[in-house]
Amino acid sequence: LKADPASITHCVLCLRLPLPRLLHIGTMGVEASHQAGEYQEPSLPEGVLEVRISVYKLELTGVGILDQIGAGLAGTYHTGLVVGGKEFAFGGHDMPGKSGVYATKPELNQDYLFYQRIIVGRKTARQEEVLSLVRQFACSERWCGTSYDLIERNCNHFVSDLCWALLQVRPPDWINSTADGIALSRRRGRKEDEAMNEAFVAYRCQFGSSSGSIAKVAGAPDVAVSSSAAAAGAQLHRPPNGNGDRSDGTGRARSDEDVRGSKAFKDAFTATFELCWSRGREVLRTARDTCLEGEDVNGHKMKIEVDLLSTCASAAICAAEVVAHAARLAAEARAKQPAGAAVEAWDMAWARASSALLRSWREEAVVGRLDAKPNSEQGIDRRKKVEDALAAAERASMEAIRSEQARRSESSGRMCSSLEPLTLTVG
Repeated sequence: LKADPASITHCVLCLRLPLPRLLHIGTMGVEASHQAGEYQEPSLPEGVLEVRISVYKLELTGVGILDQIGAGLAGTYHTGLVVGGKEFAFGGHDMPGKSGVYATKPELNQDYLFYQRIIVGRKTARQEEVLSLVRQFACSERWCGTSYDLIERNCNHFVSDLCWALLQVRPPDWINSTADGIALSRRRGRKEDEAMNEAFVAYRCQFGSSSGSIAKVAGAPDVAVSSSAAAAGAQLHRPPNGNGDRSDGTGRARSDEDVRGSKAFKDAFTATFELCWSRGREVLRTARDTCLEGEDVNGHKMKIEVDLLSTCASAAICAAEVVAHAARLAAEARAKQPAGAAVEAWDMAWARASSALLRSWREEAVVGRLDAKPNSEQGIDRRKKVEDALAAAERASMEAIRSEQARRSESSGRMCSSLEPLTLTVG
């Protein structure tokens, strides 16, 4: 959504008037007629101005009817705010220091397909006061053309902020829902990566070793513990020793593969973060319904989002520490098993016995009831349950060994019985 540089000549930077004192005295609604430019503003008392939003669809193909359908399905819209006979919008360009705010005739922005108008409300103010406020927006660094971002600072964000400044009202969510959804996913990903990196740096410093033990935890693909596969997890951006490398203090490079339980830690973190996030998304979806009168719904949403992401990170770290602790115990036990059928039986039994433990730990972490400290009451109880699961795996391993010995013995007996007796002839 790039603004035509020529349209910048319509920018309101030339206005030099005092800030307005604005009063909201109207309500938001959709005007029934959607023909571009045909709308007639109602006759209002002196000093009362109507504010409305022009919603446009994007030209995706250049074919009118296809653009109308496609833009609606994609949820991609351009908006401008109409007040005082002008429509103000925001677009991007590559000219440093120049505003991205520009003005057009209402509903007649030639770069887009007019879709509908939304009556936001009315306010008590002189036109010069409103234009002065728009000029303040245009002069701010936030709305410089080079600061435009299709996802996190686009034309709809500008219209939303200007609406709030004028009337303390935000436009309907559907106008910018596509960009908002992508932006939310970006922020969630950044928070998850940052929390994972920070937590794993601490884990690696505490448990880093070169043992390279291998075990399987809980039998699910997302919790297999393998030091040879640990590097497939999230990449870290901050080294544990703060010196720009990943040495262990002796000059030897230390990778994630050297950290026993690292894959279990990362996989448990990722799975728990996702579980917690999916449970909390409904609160975000209904944020507008829970917003108090007069409260900025965007600020309300952001507070909910920040709290939710913090909760997800805490739950994920807690579960990751608990699962990795079990993985280290399992790695030690598995390393003692003979290769072949014994270790295969051990893996299968451990997977069956520990899967329920993993599910319960994640659930407890999500609801905030998991105590990760190994010496706590919960920690002692967890250790007993893990030891029981390891004992079950050990029994399965021993049974596999006995079965293998029995098969060998039976096979040896059949070979002996199949030999023909030898006859010694004495001459």
